[in-house]
Amino acid sequence: MDTTDNLEEAGAATAAFESKLKALILESFADGAAIEGSWEITPAITDVPNWTVDITKVRTDETSYDPDFIEK
Repeated sequence: MDTTDNLEEAGAATAAFESKLKALILESFADGAAIEGSWEITPAITDVPNWTVDITKVRTDETSYDPDFIEK
């Protein structure tokens, strides 16, 4: 495996993460969860970093909310 393979794997992992995050946010929103805010993620394993995730709602005129449409 060379550096190009590592970059491709990292890119694929990032794309999968973005897709899963988008699905989680849209499904949770559709279910009525309060998702806007700041979230602290502290794993039980000390070798893994802690994370802070900020979710802010942004409205645009380009799209409208359709509760029956959740992209997966």
